[in-house]
Amino acid sequence: MSAERDDFLRLQRLAPEDHGLTVFDAETQETSYGTLVVDGLPLIFDTHRKEASYVSTVELLTEIVAPASVTPEEVARFAKVAEHAGAQLLPYSACFFKGNLHVYAYYGPVRGLDLSVVGDTVVAAERKLDACLRSVWSDLPPRIAEAQRELLAGKRRARYPADLEVLLQRKASLDAAAADA
Repeated sequence: MSAERDDFLRLQRLAPEDHGLTVFDAETQETSYGTLVVDGLPLIFDTHRKEASYVSTVELLTEIVAPASVTPEEVARFAKVAEHAGAQLLPYSACFFKGNLHVYAYYGPVRGLDLSVVGDTVVAAERKLDACLRSVWSDLPPRIAEAQRELLAGKRRARYPADLEVLLQRKASLDAAAADA
């Protein structure tokens, strides 16, 4: 069995899904918010410890108030691409947090979309997240990336203003670096 398949099966065990709900109970959050930049688009990620593993998750679509126009079939196709890369796709119409418990509900419109990977250390998980994200980026449904860009441009509202603030700060630093170049 491939390493990617082993990682995906471990992710499924750590974040089981049942009836449209995916629940992840982190033991600790080992890192604070960070950002990855792909195709000029800053994305929030974080890393948690669960049992002896570390799970890194990136918000391909930061949770938005109005849903993105993406079909369930597009989401399912991208989920297969992610699974092949050893990642778990977490589309959600709602996401709830209580302590370290994360509950993702997906029954209809996409309001957020996360991609998760697993690693044996924080650094390994975060490096794998970056590499995996870059490898599957071209398969991302275009409306997801467009909705994230619209969020940054102020054309969509984030459910949590603090998330948008993190993204806008990173975007400002990217824009300043580009202007200096």
